[in-house]
Amino acid sequence: MVLSWPYRVHSHTPYWGETNAQANFCEEDYILTPYIAEFINTLTNITYLIYAFHGISNNANRKDAVWRNLPYLGIAAVGFGSAIFHATMKNYAQWCDDLSMLVAVATVVHRVFTFDKPLSTTVITGAAIVGTMTVFSAWHCITDEITMHSVLFAVMIVIVGLKTRSIISMRVKDLIVAKEVRKLATWGGVIFISGFGIWNIDNAICSSLTTWKRGLGMPWSFVLELHGWWHILTGVGAYIFIALVEYLTSDEAGQPLGGKFAWPVNLIVNGRAGEPG
Repeated sequence: MVLSWPYRVHSHTPYWGETNAQANFCEEDYILTPYIAEFINTLTNITYLIYAFHGISNNANRKDAVWRNLPYLGIAAVGFGSAIFHATMKNYAQWCDDLSMLVAVATVVHRVFTFDKPLSTTVITGAAIVGTMTVFSAWHCITDEITMHSVLFAVMIVIVGLKTRSIISMRVKDLIVAKEVRKLATWGGVIFISGFGIWNIDNAICSSLTTWKRGLGMPWSFVLELHGWWHILTGVGAYIFIALVEYLTSDEAGQPLGGKFAWPVNLIVNGRAGEPG
C-alpha cells in the first residue's frame, strides 16, 4: 500500500526472552523492535494514563483530593501494568496487568459504597477490600489461573454499574440533569462493552487479521490491532464511569454537569442542561 512499509519475515530476537504469558494476542510479537513485544498494544495504554492525569489534575486544589483520586490512580496502575505486560509478554508481567485491573475497579467499588459513610466505616471497608484483594491476588499468582480473575472483574463492574444507577436516583433530583447523567452512564457502558466486543473479534479472526495487516503494511495495519482498541475504548468507558462516580459522590451531585469532563463527554451530554434559563 502507498506510504507503507512491509513487515519483517521473522520477528526480532526478544530482549526480554521468550514469551511465556498464558495470554497472547493477535499482534505479532517483537515485529517492530526487540525491546517491545507488542508495540501497539503497549502504546495504546497511554489512554489510561491521559485520563488519570486529567482527573488528578482537576482535583489538585480540593481538600478531599485523596479520596477522589484513588480511582484515577487505579486506572493509571492499569496503564502501567498493562504496558509492562504487553511490552514483555512474560508471565510475571501478566500478573501486573491482571491485578491492576482488579485494583482499579476495587477503588470505584469502595467509593460508591462509602462516600456517604463515616470515616471509620470508610477505613474499615477499605481494609476489608484490601484484605480480600490481597488474598485473591496471592491465590491468583500461586495457582496461575485466569478464569476467576475474569469472573471477579466482571462481577465488580456489574456491581459498580448497578450501584451508580441507584445513586443517580438518590442524588440527582432535577429531571433534566438526571436525564443527562443517565445518558452519560449508558454511553460509558456501551463504549466499555464495545471494547470487549472488539477484543473478542480480534481473538476470533486473528489469522485473517494478520493476513490483512501484512497486506496493508505499516502503519496502516495498526488500525487492525483490535486489542489496542480494547485499551482505548475501555480507557474512555472507565474514565466516564470514574468521573461520573466522582460527580455523584461529591457535593456537586445534582448540579448541571458543566464542562469539567474530558473528551468525549462533551459530545455525549449537554453540560449546561438544567442551568437556570
